[in-house]
Amino acid sequence: MGRSKMSKLRSIAVPVRQKDGRARVTGEAKYYADYLFQGMLQTRILRSPYPSADIISINIEKAEAIAGVRLIMTHENFPKAFRGSLYYVGDLVAAVIADTKEIAEAARALIEVEYDKKKAVLSLEDAIKPGAPQVFAGEDNCHDWEFHAQLSDQDPETGLYKTKTPSDYNGFGDIEQGFAESDVIVEMKDLKYAYTKSPAMETRGCTVNYDGARLQVYTHSQGMHDEKYSLAQALGIGSDKVNYISPYTGSSFGGKNSNVLDRNLPSHYLLIASLACLQLKKAVHCAYSREEEMICSWSRGSQADVKIGFKKDGTMVAMDYSHWQETGAGGDKYPAKNAMLATGAVLYSHNCKHLRGKIRYVNTNRFPAVGWQGYGAPEGTYAVEVTMDVAAEKLGMDPIEIRKKNCMRTGDIDAGWDPLEYKSAYVSSAAIRECLDIGAERLDWQNSWQHPSKKSGRIRSGMGVGIFAMGAGRPGVGNSSEAMVKIFPDGSAALVCAIADIGQGQHTVQCQITAEVLGLPYEKVGIVCQDTDSTPFATLVANSCGTWIQGWATYEAALDAKRQLLKIAAPILNVQAEELALSEQGIYVVAEPERLISFAEAFGSIGHYGGRHEIIGYYCNNSPHDRCLKDGKKDEVYIPKEKGAQFVSLDIDTETGMMDNVKVYMIQDVGKALNPKIVEGQLLTCRHGVENAMLGNDCIVDKRNGWLMTPNFIDYRPATSLDCDVVPIIVENPGDPTHPFGATACGEGAACPSLAAFSNAIYNAIGVRLIETPFTPDKILNALGKIKGRKK
Repeated sequence: MGRSKMSKLRSIAVPVRQKDGRARVTGEAKYYADYLFQGMLQTRILRSPYPSADIISINIEKAEAIAGVRLIMTHENFPKAFRGSLYYVGDLVAAVIADTKEIAEAARALIEVEYDKKKAVLSLEDAIKPGAPQVFAGEDNCHDWEFHAQLSDQDPETGLYKTKTPSDYNGFGDIEQGFAESDVIVEMKDLKYAYTKSPAMETRGCTVNYDGARLQVYTHSQGMHDEKYSLAQALGIGSDKVNYISPYTGSSFGGKNSNVLDRNLPSHYLLIASLACLQLKKAVHCAYSREEEMICSWSRGSQADVKIGFKKDGTMVAMDYSHWQETGAGGDKYPAKNAMLATGAVLYSHNCKHLRGKIRYVNTNRFPAVGWQGYGAPEGTYAVEVTMDVAAEKLGMDPIEIRKKNCMRTGDIDAGWDPLEYKSAYVSSAAIRECLDIGAERLDWQNSWQHPSKKSGRIRSGMGVGIFAMGAGRPGVGNSSEAMVKIFPDGSAALVCAIADIGQGQHTVQCQITAEVLGLPYEKVGIVCQDTDSTPFATLVANSCGTWIQGWATYEAALDAKRQLLKIAAPILNVQAEELALSEQGIYVVAEPERLISFAEAFGSIGHYGGRHEIIGYYCNNSPHDRCLKDGKKDEVYIPKEKGAQFVSLDIDTETGMMDNVKVYMIQDVGKALNPKIVEGQLLTCRHGVENAMLGNDCIVDKRNGWLMTPNFIDYRPATSLDCDVVPIIVENPGDPTHPFGATACGEGAACPSLAAFSNAIYNAIGVRLIETPFTPDKILNALGKIKGRKK
C-alpha cells in the first residue's frame, strides 16, 4: 500500500496526546533512580584532582575498615573499569560500594592516593601547538580524520560520483582551478565555537540488580540493544545474561549514548555498577551528581578556516574548509565529520564544483566529548554561514539572496563522506529557499534590513540569518531497525519496538504510524518498549534517524499484521483480501461498508485452551528501504535531510554590550509533520544555540589546575523562555519519497544555525563581527573598542 493510495489521514498530522505524557507530568513515570531493591548498595566515585597524572600508589585499608563498606574498586582489582593513568580532572580513580551513600562518602575520603602530576594541555589552541604536551603518551594530540576521501569519476547522467579514493582530505574537483576561475574570493580564519554541554536534566546513572540468573540493568538509553550488547561484551558475559531496561529517559539531547567498550566515553557508571553487582550478587546503584554530570559529555569545541570563491553574480565556484574539533581526553571522534554538511558537499552543493575539506579531531586534558544535538554540524554551519555573510557584503548582495542562489535543492548531490558503502547520493527534498522567503516575510526583511553603516545611537537593532543541513539517518551497514505489531481480537493493537524516546516523542509518532496503517484510532494502539527482553532490535536514536529508519520498520510491520488479518477475514466475507479494510468497528468490504465483521469474528473461536489470540506482523528495515532508491537502483540512493533557515533579531546596548529583545525564528522543512505539536517542540530546542550565544556558556577551565569553573546549572545556565522569544515555523513539503508519509526528519537541526545567525545579527547591529563564541558583553565592547581585551 503506497502513500498515493491511502485515504485521508486520520492519525497522522494530528497533535495527539503523547503516549507517555500523563506519566511524565504527573510524576508516575519511573526513571532508573526510582527502582529500589532490598539491600541495594550505593556507589561513590573518587575522581582525579589533576588534569594529567599517573597513580603511583593507592591505599584503601582505612576505607575498607569502615563497617558497611562492601567493595572498593581500583585499577589494581578492576582494570576493566579503572586505569593507572588519568587524563582530566574528574577521571576515575576508585569507587566505593557500601550499604549507604553516607558510608560510601566517608570511606571515599579515607582512600590515600599518591600521584605523579604531569604537564597538561587545556585548550584546543594549545593542543595543536608544536611541542605541546601529549595527552596520551606517544600519540599526537591532533588526528586527521581516518576516512578522508577524494570523489571522482562523476556520472554525466546521474551526477553521482562513482569512485572514492582514500586521501588526506575530503574533496572533489580541483580546488586550485576553482579559485583560479573565481572572480571574488572570501576568506575567514580562526572561527571558534566554544566547548559546550548538553543540558540534560537527568544525570547519568544506573541501578543494576542480579535476579539469580541475569543482570537487570535499569538506566536511561538512546539505544537499548546496542548499549546492552556493548555492556555484555565489556563484562565478558553473553547477551542472554543481560536485560537492559529503560522505562523513561529524563532528556538527553543526543548526549547520553553509552558505549562501555570505549573507556574514554562517560559510560563508567554501567561498568562499575555491573561489575560490583556480579561480584557481590546484590543490587548496586550508581548515579552521578550534577557536578559529576557536568564533567561528562562536552562537545562543540572547534576552530575553522573557510575560503570560498564566487563568480561576480554570486555563484559559488569553490570552497576550501579546514576544521579542528576538540574531543577532550578521548571521547567521540565522529562529530567532526558532520562539519562537512555545511560545505559544498551538502548545504551548498547546488553550484560548488571544487571542494577541499580537511577535518581533524584534537585531544586535550579537558573533559571527554560526546556528540550531542547537531553532532558536529553546528560547528561547521557556524563557520560557513558567518563567511557567507561576509561574502554577501563583499559581493554587494542581500544575505538571503546569496544563500538562495547557492543552497542545496531537491535532487542535488550529497557528497557527505560518511564511512559507509555508498559514494554519493541524492538530496531527496529541500525547501531551504522557501524557508528563507517565509523568514524574510515575517521580519519584513526587504523594508527593515539596513547595512550597519546606517545605524547609530546607543541601542542598535540587528537582523541575521543562517541556513543549515543536518543528517537524517544514513543508509549503510548497521543502520537497521525492527518492529513488531500485534493485533488483538478486541480491536486493539500494540507496537513492540525498542526505539528510544528521549523527549523527542518517538513513541507517540511510531504509534501514530501504526494506527494510520491499521485504520484504528490512535487511542487503541499501545506500545511495548521498555526493555530488551520484550522488544526486537531498534536503531540508536541519533542522527535524527528515528522517524526515517524506525518509521519504515513500524509501517511495514503494521502492514504485515494488517495483511494477515484481512487474509483470514476474506473467506468469511467471501471476497478477496485486497477488497477489505479495517476500522474501529472491524473488517469491512470497501465497496460495501455495511458488510462488516468484528475483529473477534475474524479471529474465530478463542478459549482458555486454544484459539488465536493475536496476529503478529514483523519487519526489519535494512536501510535504505526500497522506496529510498531512485528507480529501484541500489547505487542511486535518496538521502533525507533536516534543513531550513533561522533568523535572529535583537537589540544591542553599545554602552553595556548587553543583548535585549531577542527573537529567534526557527523555520524548518520537515516534509510532513507527523505530529505538529511535537515538531514545534523540537524546533524550540534552538534555545541550545541561544544559551551558547548570549548566556556566556562555555567549558571554562581554571588554567592553573584544570578544574571546571562552570560545574552546575547556575554557572552554566540553560536558556529559558525568559531569555528570548522563539517562533517555530513548520514548512511542509510532503512529497519526500524516503518516508511512507513524506516525513523527513526533525530534532537536531534547530541547534545548527543559531550561532551563525546571532553572529550575523550582531554584525548587522554594530558593524563589527564576532568570530568566537559565546557572544558575551565584554567581547562586544572589546570589538567596539570600548574596553581592552584580556588574554584568556
